[in-house]
Amino acid sequence: MDRIKAIDIFIAVCQEKSFSKVASEFGLSPTMVSKYINFLEKEVNVKLLSRSTRGQKLTEAGELYLYKAEKLSEQYQQLMNEMEHFSGKPQGRIKINAPVTYGTYKLTYLISDFMDKYPDIQIDLELSDLLSDVLLDDFDMIFRIGDLKDASYISKKVDEQQLIFCASPEYLNDFGIPNNINDVAEHLFLGFKPWQTHSRLKKEFKIESLRIEDSKFVSNSGNCLRVAACQGKGIILQPFSLLKENLDNSTLIRILIGEEPIPRPVHLLYPAKKQLPLKIRLFIDFVSSYQG
Repeated sequence: MDRIKAIDIFIAVCQEKSFSKVASEFGLSPTMVSKYINFLEKEVNVKLLSRSTRGQKLTEAGELYLYKAEKLSEQYQQLMNEMEHFSGKPQGRIKINAPVTYGTYKLTYLISDFMDKYPDIQIDLELSDLLSDVLLDDFDMIFRIGDLKDASYISKKVDEQQLIFCASPEYLNDFGIPNNINDVAEHLFLGFKPWQTHSRLKKEFKIESLRIEDSKFVSNSGNCLRVAACQGKGIILQPFSLLKENLDNSTLIRILIGEEPIPRPVHLLYPAKKQLPLKIRLFIDFVSSYQG
């Protein structure tokens, strides 16, 4: 068996505390994961994991093995990164976290073009509007809207996101076109729920004028609000990239031009390390120069 792979599987099992999750992550069956653990235990002739129907627990020897194995895995990965400089062939997996709407309607297109250029690099894209730590959550990099500052990672501006107001022709025909932001209070507004809690937009725009708390329909999904707006249920404020297709086919009409929030920067964040893997450096360069 591949000893390095067995060690990586052992580390993953200790972190996830689930054979089935690790099996899915490595594209194996739970039985095969168990065989890799057994292989390591036979090699050192000691029990590393104490397993029962309630789960698994590290033995005293297992705790020491895990501590050393993590260091060995890190050193091996660093070695492979350094060897990439000689081979010149970028490969491996990049784990990325990004906001849902930006990831779906902008980043996915960029990733598609990147994969065409570097077919031996795999992308693992996880979309979430919750703030994630690029180190603690084990992502190679994260995309975030707005300014974020932390000494543990490097922040690089790679794009901008413009929020725009829209409504369907039917809605505007029935309720009229608001002249300014203050008129929105007299209209049906479709509220984006995160703005009421953790969004940094509250510091950059007078969200209270939209009266989200009085909205008949709120959602944590901008796409759901887009569909509702197309059905004539109210005015929407969402990223241009999400609404572009509807603007092109006139199922939504842009309104309140000049009343929108200022464009918000999109930052790429990645760990502050002296030597980044070649695949990561290539992706950073690609994102920085992307014109799609």
